[in-house]
Amino acid sequence: MPSATAAPALPGERWLPRAGSALVVRLSALGDVLFALETVAALARERPDVQVDFLVEDRFASLLAGHPQLREVIVYPRANTAAIGKSLWALRKRRYDVVLDVHGILKSAMHVFCVRSPCKVGPAAPGSREGAQRAYGTVVPMPTPVPHRADIGHRLLAAIGLSGTPTPPLLAVPPPPAGLLPGERARRVLLYPGTSAWAAFKRWPVERFAALTRRLVARGLPVFAGFGPGERELAAPLLAAGALPVDGATLGLLGLGGVLRECAVAVAADTGPLHLAAAVGARCVALFGPKDEARYGPRGHGGVQHEVLFAPTPCRPCKRRTCVTPQCVLGIGLDDVESAVLRQLAAVRA
Repeated sequence: MPSATAAPALPGERWLPRAGSALVVRLSALGDVLFALETVAALARERPDVQVDFLVEDRFASLLAGHPQLREVIVYPRANTAAIGKSLWALRKRRYDVVLDVHGILKSAMHVFCVRSPCKVGPAAPGSREGAQRAYGTVVPMPTPVPHRADIGHRLLAAIGLSGTPTPPLLAVPPPPAGLLPGERARRVLLYPGTSAWAAFKRWPVERFAALTRRLVARGLPVFAGFGPGERELAAPLLAAGALPVDGATLGLLGLGGVLRECAVAVAADTGPLHLAAAVGARCVALFGPKDEARYGPRGHGGVQHEVLFAPTPCRPCKRRTCVTPQCVLGIGLDDVESAVLRQLAAVRA
């Protein structure tokens, strides 16, 4: 009788057995959760047999609802402090073949510690901080300077025998409501003037957003002003200048993603909606100011080249949480932003 032939080894099978399970941990923030979806996509591409769960804070869980590459979204109830202890205790009942902590802070490491797994993987400092690496059995060295947030996850995958090749994230976004977006997709421009409240110093002046709106509308382009909860007043000057409203508070994160997928270009500061736009395929003009674009910039996939604008100052990039006079963003000129938008529109048409 012919001898049985052993099945060929799968990538990372030493750590991830066939039909195994993995947990990806990234609690926040919006852009970083989107970056972590590259890790999920890369894992699904090389090991489609593996069941993948994702641990995330409650305020971003809706982004992952119905995600086709995830078996389950486990929610950390940050907004409900009374339920946090119960949530952590519930993790003790879970077992995974591999846990990947792409967050790398004390809070994420606390969750990793609670989960049962023979293989807990996370980044070494400076890719992690607050002593998080003490929770990992496999500590993955990081170069200096630290790579892009998304690339940290790919390095963790490489450490368990996968290729670590960057892979575009997948998002299951719905189509926008009928009639919300007039005009051709290749000409639509969405402007997003807001940021989170704690990062308001990263905002490009709203009066320049309004001036940009007037210029683009004068060119006959369909222009939209995006805003989230409590930001409609911030977007009011853009609406007065001729932009059409895109209410993210009503649409929700996935709904906003569906709108951005149908826009050619998005203009925003270093904020979650910018990275949401990049993840669904819009071209981005990123008004970056203080942050290091090499670590936090919008991700380009499929040959898309985003544009990152900032005013060169001796102190950028910086890690400040506030700044009285952020010249790195205030110095970005209106002409420069308009030119970048027109270049990106031309690239879409090409």
